[in-house]
Amino acid sequence: MTAHQFAIAAGAQTKWILNSAALLRRRVSHTVNDARWWGLLRVLTEHLGLPLQLAADATTRCLRKGGSVRQISVNADPSGSASVLVDLHRYQSTFLGNLSRALVLETPKRRGRPSRPLTGARARDGAAVQFAGRYGVDLGLIQAALDRTPAERLAMLESNARFVRGMRQSGR
Repeated sequence: MTAHQFAIAAGAQTKWILNSAALLRRRVSHTVNDARWWGLLRVLTEHLGLPLQLAADATTRCLRKGGSVRQISVNADPSGSASVLVDLHRYQSTFLGNLSRALVLETPKRRGRPSRPLTGARARDGAAVQFAGRYGVDLGLIQAALDRTPAERLAMLESNARFVRGMRQSGR
């Protein structure tokens, strides 16, 4: 997963992840589980206002328990009258939506020109060969070369290379 895809899956900006990683002295590996961790950390810090270190500890505890647990109390006062609950199933649903978007919509473009699919007459079997013949390509030589074994083709190539070298030397 690229850094851009990772940030989208986590629901955060790349710079925020890098700065938070530096403050927490935590290495960022672009894996799905790491994106899940950073995404929950982002929710706890940005939306609930928890300090970064406290949110990091809470995130680790939440995701470690995970599994079938639906809600986890992240932070509570000593009397227990106030606490922060995390709905893991809802967060997981949001995270999987972000992950899907990151992997499907944010896939990096491949370098170079896109390949053009064969359409119409070009798509029919043999149409390209017929077009090449009409264009003036000697199909007999190509077919004769394809009928040879790879060893025979290599011997023919070496023979041609010797001929070209000989012509260059005689031209000096």
